[in-house]
Amino acid sequence: MLKRVLTGAFLVILLSIGLAFRFGGGGPAVYYFPGGTFFADFKNINVPIVEIQTFDNGIIAFGGYGYGGIPGGMYNGGYGFGGEKEYTTSSGTYRVTVSGGFGGGMKKINFNNFSLTAALGIGGLDLSIEKKVNEGNTSVTNLQNGNLEGYLGATISYFAISADLGMGIQVFPFMELQIGAIAFVGYSFDGWVINNKPLTGLTNDYKFLLNYALYGGIGFGF
Repeated sequence: MLKRVLTGAFLVILLSIGLAFRFGGGGPAVYYFPGGTFFADFKNINVPIVEIQTFDNGIIAFGGYGYGGIPGGMYNGGYGFGGEKEYTTSSGTYRVTVSGGFGGGMKKINFNNFSLTAALGIGGLDLSIEKKVNEGNTSVTNLQNGNLEGYLGATISYFAISADLGMGIQVFPFMELQIGAIAFVGYSFDGWVINNKPLTGLTNDYKFLLNYALYGGIGFGF
């Protein structure tokens, strides 16, 4: 899934740069999903392992964005991201992955070399949590016995809406620095699953998503 997201983001960037000199812009971006709680009991990263729910250091994701102008002073486009991080707890080592892709509309107000943006998007956000198992088992015998080193885990997919507020500073006529924040609201119809089967024993179904990310990027175009 991560490869699919990053491939889509790369294509968006290429398309945007190809059309940038008349219709908009695009480029690479870095997204940071903080730890802790966004609001009430909504964790920024919903995972069913109590020891690592808070994610004090958060997760850094990489991706890109692109947009093109449409009549009325509006722009449309999209962005995608993917990232992962390992956490070690008293019960073992876990890998948490976040990825997503969104498309939508954006309003951009320019003030000479400075700009403000507000955007709404629709798309999907995926989370996965995997536990590292059989560490050190890398032999052919381990392969035959089915106990190779690897990760076993569960995933959840959210249908989500994003709201983005950002600002840009034009460094050169063809390059702009972007920073901002994105809030995500979503719902998962299936909840946490393993091989398309529900993950049982949960005290919270985690079907509602409410979190945010901070981002920074470099855009190219006019």
